[in-house]
Amino acid sequence: MTKQTPPTFLFHTNADTAVPAENSVYYYLALRKAGVPAEMHIFEKGPHGVGLANDDAALSEWSKLLANWLRVHGIVK
Repeated sequence: MTKQTPPTFLFHTNADTAVPAENSVYYYLALRKAGVPAEMHIFEKGPHGVGLANDDAALSEWSKLLANWLRVHGIVK
């Protein structure tokens, strides 16, 4: 990982039994160390591979957070 790594948005769930949330935490910390802009959200509930999670009021917020992040970084308008 270098400073040239693209800005990164991460979201994970604490309940994911396929991939531990710590993996995202470690990746986020490595991004910070490399000076790469990054944002991370860890939701309490939700399985691995939640998709848009439209049926979960709390977890479905991840896509709105991503949309805001993409606008802030000028990736979308």
